[in-house]
Amino acid sequence: MRQACEASLRRLGTDHIDLYYQHRVDPATPVEDTVGAMAELVSQGKVRFLGLSEAAPGTIRRAHAVHPISALQTEYSIWAREPEQDGLPAVRDLGIGFVAYSPLGRGFLTGKLRSLDDLSDDDFRRSQPRMTGQNLDANMAIVDRIEQLASSKGVTAAQVALSWVLHQGPDIVPIPGTKRRRYLEENIAATDVRLTPADLEYLAEAETARGDRYADMSRING
Repeated sequence: MRQACEASLRRLGTDHIDLYYQHRVDPATPVEDTVGAMAELVSQGKVRFLGLSEAAPGTIRRAHAVHPISALQTEYSIWAREPEQDGLPAVRDLGIGFVAYSPLGRGFLTGKLRSLDDLSDDDFRRSQPRMTGQNLDANMAIVDRIEQLASSKGVTAAQVALSWVLHQGPDIVPIPGTKRRRYLEENIAATDVRLTPADLEYLAEAETARGDRYADMSRING
C-alpha cells in the first residue's frame, strides 16, 4: 500500500491523494494490518480519506475500527443488486459512503450489446457468466424493460440505468466509465432524469440477473 501510494503520487504529480482505496481485500493479510498502514499515510498527509472495494460487512467493520473508512466501492446496478442484502445496510450503519462501479453493467444495460459477436476476441466480457449463453438471452429482458421506460421519457437506456442507481439513496455515487466525451455528457445528464415511484416499481419487476458477476467469485467480497 505504501509503495503503490508513492508511485501514484509521482505519476499524478501531487502531494496527496483525496481517496485511497484498497482494491480487493488481500486474503493473506489481516485487513487491520492493511488499514493500519493506510492510516499511517493519512497521518503523513499523503492521503486524506480511506476506502475499500468489494469488502464483506465483517471486514468493513474490522477495518473501520482501525481507522474511519469513508467509502466502499462495489459493483451495483439494476442487474447487480447483491449489495442490498448486507453491504449497503452495513455501510449505512457505519456512516460510510457507497461508490457504485459498473452502474451500466459493463455496457450491457445501455442496450448496445446484443450479442457476443459485438465484442472483440480479447474482450474480457466474453468470460462474464451473465453475458454468455442462455444467461445473455435471459438478461436481455432487463435491458428491454429499461429501454421501454427510456423511450417513454425520451432519454437513453444508459440514462435510465444511471438514474435508477441515483434514486437508491443520496449516499450512493455511481462511477460509469467512458472513453468518449459524448457519453460523458450523456451520463452527466442522467442526473436530470426523474423516475417516479411507478417507474421504479416497473424496473424493480425485472427478473434478477442470471449468472454470477465474475467467472471466479472468490476474488471478491473478502
